[in-house]
Amino acid sequence: MSKSLRNPHIEPFTRVDRRIAPDDIRQLQGVDRVYQMANNENPLGPSPGVIEAIRATAPTLSYYPQFSDVALRQAICGVLGRGLEPEHIFTGCSGFEALELIARAFLSPGDEVILSPPTFSGAYRKVIEPLGARVIDVPLAPESFRYRPDAVLRAVSESTRLIMLCNPNNPTGTITPADAMAELMRGLPDHVILVADEVYHHFVDAPDFPDSIQFALDDKNIIIVHSFSKAYGLAGMRLGYGIAKPAIANYIAGLHRGFHQNKLALAAGIAACQDQAHVRRCVDFLRGEVAWLCRQFDRLDVKYWKPATNFIMFETRLGAEDLNQQLLERGFLLRAQTRNNMPYGLRVSASTREDNQAFIRALEEILSAVAT
Repeated sequence: MSKSLRNPHIEPFTRVDRRIAPDDIRQLQGVDRVYQMANNENPLGPSPGVIEAIRATAPTLSYYPQFSDVALRQAICGVLGRGLEPEHIFTGCSGFEALELIARAFLSPGDEVILSPPTFSGAYRKVIEPLGARVIDVPLAPESFRYRPDAVLRAVSESTRLIMLCNPNNPTGTITPADAMAELMRGLPDHVILVADEVYHHFVDAPDFPDSIQFALDDKNIIIVHSFSKAYGLAGMRLGYGIAKPAIANYIAGLHRGFHQNKLALAAGIAACQDQAHVRRCVDFLRGEVAWLCRQFDRLDVKYWKPATNFIMFETRLGAEDLNQQLLERGFLLRAQTRNNMPYGLRVSASTREDNQAFIRALEEILSAVAT
């Protein structure tokens, strides 16, 4: 593209095709099977009711969807309860788009956004930096990955507009507890909004996890982001939403294009909300598999961080890229954490017991070879 055609205010990111196609792996590595354990997906898939809703909707795809997503927002409120109304909700085509809408609504060139790495920085930067805003990093505490609200508040300036807090955090799987969240909210000046990215909230059973929705109900400057990709098993549908006080939610929703949700997404999201028994089954199953993997890590003396998610971050004595490559050669797709300055860290998504057992066998084989 000619430089004269480019927007001088936007520096685009290089496109990266992250997912390796199974056929490519078979051809290049000669493995018999590919184990997708990199993207924190739900191996049990969506509710049967979702499949039926998609099937019933498919013949009508020659017609536009409803202009408004209010039926979906009503369904979400029915699940969340708490007195939330559709005016507290805005939807997006994935949790990522919800983050993008937030950034577009509140960021201008020269503004600042505080992140606490290691976190979901790649995605956050992709919605922040093209708008000309600047990232201020306030790292988590070393080793424990504890969130530091006091340090974050000290970093707030007149230019700060957003603080992005991933909770539970990706990739560490750790949580920011209620007392730390309360400290942060108490100290926020009026010109700053906290974005609580809680797409893994279903998997948390810690009693001290924050009640973020109450802050929104109390008219505080907070936006909570949820997704249908994880516990609902709808990663391929790309559906997410945000929760905020109506003044914020309606302002963000004003950025929507017409017919912004497609018919299948609307039907799938509503049907998913109506089958909370399926969500509970998925959550219980994945919690069980995460616990099983942790026991195997204990047996193998592999270091890991106690997860509140459907994934685990762990370290071995092998470099992350080396171990990741050896696992890839056996058909296992994981996520090395070298980009997060963790040279020995990898993240593995819990899958079915069969897949998890195969992963542990492969890991044990690799580590045993190093020990001999």
